[in-house]
Amino acid sequence: MRIAALLVALTLAACASVSGVADAPAPFTAAPAPVAAEADYPIAVDLPAGRYQLDPRHASVIFRIRHMDLAWFTARFDTIEAALELDPADPARSRLNATIDPNSVNTGVLNAQGDRGFDRQIARVLGGAPISFTATAIERTGRNSARITGDLSMNGQTHPLILHASFAGAAIDPLRGGAQVLGFSAHGEIQRSQWGVTQWASFAGDTVQIVIETELVRQ
Repeated sequence: MRIAALLVALTLAACASVSGVADAPAPFTAAPAPVAAEADYPIAVDLPAGRYQLDPRHASVIFRIRHMDLAWFTARFDTIEAALELDPADPARSRLNATIDPNSVNTGVLNAQGDRGFDRQIARVLGGAPISFTATAIERTGRNSARITGDLSMNGQTHPLILHASFAGAAIDPLRGGAQVLGFSAHGEIQRSQWGVTQWASFAGDTVQIVIETELVRQ
């Protein structure tokens, strides 16, 4: 899926009922930090401006969905692209988009013939076409965190998605041509039925958690 979200990814701005089950916090969805006062951190960041491209060898987009109100079924997408146009003077003015190939879904589940038929079923359920995410607003919530609002297009429909992102750090990597590399993590969740993905509702939940890890390389 060509996703700009799913995913995926990330604040590329500066830098996240059975008795008992319903009350327990969902994994990976800790309450986002409140927005910090502007005076708590500088607006500008000490990073080179320019275009940063996702390094697919150092990135992952994982999704989780509850199965029969029991365990969380987890899978990933293997083909992801993302680009960040970083404005270090004000990271909130940066631009982010990403794409994911839904046909690259990888559940690790094989059928009796040793084939990935279940993965192909999921790709069809997701609409088959690339999934895309385009950030429409990046709001700093702290020195190294941000809330990214954007448009997630999937299964022929487009609706808002909020990602809570954190900046993990920056480095010059000699193994990537001495390029500047930025690291980000992000998480969010959607109700899949909002995008018309309602299959298997009798045993699979509606809430889908998204967990993203990325490294982006300056071009």
